[in-house]
Amino acid sequence: MPAEGKKVAIVGAARGIGREAALRLAGSGHQVVAIDLGDPCPDLGYELGNIGQAGLGESIVRIAGDFRDPDQAFRAAQDAQSRLSGVDQLVVTAGGIVGGKPLSETPAHELRLALDFNLVVLHNAVRAFLPVIRRSPDSGSRRLVAVVSVAGSKGLWGLGAYSAAKHAMVGYLRTLALELAEERIGVNWVSPGSTRTAMLDRTAALYGLPSVEEFERRQPMGRLIEPGEVAAAIEFLLSEQAAGITGVDMRVDAGMGLQ
Repeated sequence: MPAEGKKVAIVGAARGIGREAALRLAGSGHQVVAIDLGDPCPDLGYELGNIGQAGLGESIVRIAGDFRDPDQAFRAAQDAQSRLSGVDQLVVTAGGIVGGKPLSETPAHELRLALDFNLVVLHNAVRAFLPVIRRSPDSGSRRLVAVVSVAGSKGLWGLGAYSAAKHAMVGYLRTLALELAEERIGVNWVSPGSTRTAMLDRTAALYGLPSVEEFERRQPMGRLIEPGEVAAAIEFLLSEQAAGITGVDMRVDAGMGLQ
């Protein structure tokens, strides 16, 4: 069973995996603050989540913020601390995808976009929330969990900038886990395979596929991952049973990472 009553901040909670995690954790008795963009963001060429449209219910605190901007990240962390009277755990599910062409044809600004929406968002979230988490009186429950991707451990044709950003996240998180081990702050990440989200819709469009179901055959188990399955992995990594786990990549990928 999860440790009930923990105070959890989720960055990227407006839809998909982040929204499922927010609802699941709130349903388990956690106090949840859900953070995501508050204004339209056309930078990646597809619609991103908006916290004002998330439909999360009254029990979940909602905060708007673009975590590419460190100032907005710090303001969101201060707001979350104030509204929950502290934060014990951080979950970062925010991310964005660019691609559709070989790396040799990828302009530098697309690589920067991939890094900004993935690695930079993660870094700003960690810098903003880590001081708050360190002040948590419940030292046995202090955790950071990020959602990366199976793209963080393998190459994906046409998604090289995205894959490079996800590999960078894995290196970042491994180092962070080592740095925070003496403080007994667990740092882990979940690597989903093709998951039924708006990002997978965008991936299908980048590949020129008629539907996301085309990705089923690319996973050895022949199925897509549902957002709730990734949320369940996040919940476990935040639980008391995971107190001794750090620096771990938990794949929820229907075997995609085995190829």
